[in-house]
Amino acid sequence: MFVQIKRIVVTEGNSEKIVERFGSKPGEPSLLERQPGFLDKQVLVKKVRRGDEEVLVMVRWESEEAWKNWEKSPEHIAGHKASAGQPKPEFVIESGQEVYYVKG
Repeated sequence: MFVQIKRIVVTEGNSEKIVERFGSKPGEPSLLERQPGFLDKQVLVKKVRRGDEEVLVMVRWESEEAWKNWEKSPEHIAGHKASAGQPKPEFVIESGQEVYYVKG
């Protein structure tokens, strides 16, 4: 199994905007969720009282190959091209991505 984790830090009060973007709609699987090798996705919001908020989007894949196929798929590339050259939203402080092999 292979896991992709996106970490997005936003200003206070804006985590729900990220959740809406990456969340699932009932009865309507997203392009990501229809990809061969996709297992599941979780959107996590770090508990904070005040200040910046952190959202993790964790996507589990059957294999690294399945993830790579999604990354180079025309649908994924088109989604990124649509936002190319646009500034990131003001409320996003930082974002990054890491990938992991599940060993146990």
